Amino acid sequence: MMLRTGRKDDEDWLFQLFSSTMQDYIDDAWGWDELLQREGFITSLPANKFQVLEFAGKAVGSYHLSDRETHFLLDMIMVIPEQQRKGYGKLMMKQIKRQSIDNNKPICLNVLKSNPAIQFHLSEGFQKMEDDEHSISMVWPGPDS
Repeated sequence: MMLRTGRKDDEDWLFQLFSSTMQDYIDDAWGWDELLQREGFITSLPANKFQVLEFAGKAVGSYHLSDRETHFLLDMIMVIPEQQRKGYGKLMMKQIKRQSIDNNKPICLNVLKSNPAIQFHLSEGFQKMEDDEHSISMVWPGPDS
């Protein structure tokens, strides 16, 4: 198993992963416009800012972590649907938390209320901060909280 930095040739795979894991939840909240989603995804989340998790030479998951002044923002963490619940998300989260600890910054994220990943984040020690009509803001303040 290895993590590597995303490449330009990962763009289509990353967008397909995003679509397969998030389309239903986005569609429920605001509606899904394929062209708008693709354009926004590629523009806002360039492939070279992703970490891609490979197992046996095959990409199985990915995450995008933005380094902000006071915190890290976990923009997304995704595992291909047929490989979910096999520990890949936990493995990536371990790396994300290591980066948080090494830089002494909390991790913040937003998750759609209809997304069952809320339970994953809670099990990983994230705390609910606030919510709005569609999403919940969460934070992982660090290992000593």
